[in-house]
Amino acid sequence: MGIYSFVDCEYDYYACVVSKAENCLKEQDKAILVEIVEPGKREISLDSFEEFRTLIQTLDLEIVAETTQIIKQPNYAFFIGKGKLNEIKQIVKLLEPKYVFINTTLTYLQLKNISTEIGVPCIDRAHLILMIFSMRAKTREGKLQIELSELKMRLPDIVHNEKFLDQQVGSELGLKGPGEKKIEVRRRFVERRIKVLEKKLLVIGKQRELRRKRRRKNNIPIIAIVGYTNSGKSMLLNRITLSKAYVENMLFSTLDTLVRKGSLNDDTEALFVDTIGFIRDFPHPLIYAFHSTLEEVLDAWIILHVVDVSVPDFREKIDSVGETLLELKASHIPRILIFNKTDKISDEKLLQYKNLFKEAVFISALNGEGINDLKDRIRKELSLLFIRHTILVPYTEQNILAMAYKETRVLERRDGEDGVYLTIEGFKGNMEKFKQFFVFP
Repeated sequence: MGIYSFVDCEYDYYACVVSKAENCLKEQDKAILVEIVEPGKREISLDSFEEFRTLIQTLDLEIVAETTQIIKQPNYAFFIGKGKLNEIKQIVKLLEPKYVFINTTLTYLQLKNISTEIGVPCIDRAHLILMIFSMRAKTREGKLQIELSELKMRLPDIVHNEKFLDQQVGSELGLKGPGEKKIEVRRRFVERRIKVLEKKLLVIGKQRELRRKRRRKNNIPIIAIVGYTNSGKSMLLNRITLSKAYVENMLFSTLDTLVRKGSLNDDTEALFVDTIGFIRDFPHPLIYAFHSTLEEVLDAWIILHVVDVSVPDFREKIDSVGETLLELKASHIPRILIFNKTDKISDEKLLQYKNLFKEAVFISALNGEGINDLKDRIRKELSLLFIRHTILVPYTEQNILAMAYKETRVLERRDGEDGVYLTIEGFKGNMEKFKQFFVFP
């Protein structure tokens, strides 16, 4: 990224490992993992740490050591205790890793202090996720969203970066004067860039909103597919719509919203929207940056919540997705719970889960098992959202007649002396526009 051209990777490794992760990370670079455990939350921490380990493995790093820190009261300067810090320092000297990853979110001061003390970059959970996103983004919007997230996360870092407080830059950079501090230069550069990115994303967001309005006018049911990352959402999209969305067995393989049309075992068509995967402790700057993308969920008539039933902690992941939907103000939308990857569990477990989750649909997007049952369930849920009315449209209101044919399903037509009688069926919210033409028995 051009705005960091005056920043040396040696002094600002986040510009390197985040903005330029693909160039800086090398296959089989060594890494050390630090697990953070809160008192009484050992089981939750283990699940979180296993996920953290999987995140790091997506970067093709070699994990050479792991260590655990039980935290009762975080240390202001280092978060971890000095004893654990010295232990990590000795491991770094012995194994010579390139990075140390710590499974929590740290302040910049803590990251800086740990990195200085151990001699290699310390990366926390938020920056790790950002690194992965940086490498996965394919579209222009996705790349802009990643950069905006990074800058919003780094801005407080720059403000508190004492390393540059005493460094001065000359007037050759077009600054206010030779006495301006480099920290001030960096902050102004970043603040300016944030405004530019927000304007660009606003334009893209308006274009997205126009597409969403067109979809709403078409009166075609919109089905959003949500779920934890790597739960099989894109494969389900392909299976239902017979399309070829990008699918790979790795976290965050999809960062961009995909919309495909599919049929539901009859003449009913629907638009299926595949969204970015969720994860525990999703960094708020990322939620903010991807908010316009995630807003696609708000237009959904039904949400398909896809769960990987083969992982031990799927219940916690269900809760995590539910919390994100609540934050997006989408918890009111009807939801179908889908347990995917049944091909990976035993028949005994499958029967057990079916008894526990009687309202869920069990499928294997890989081999197609249960897909027809899922389509039938979607049709059933959609039928609850539709209402039927007879309307009388005067011959002088041809625009209303055209709208009825375009935006509802016309079940019956009778031409009378006073106008056209239509029996129509449509989405509840869409039928309001025909309210003045309703004919009541």
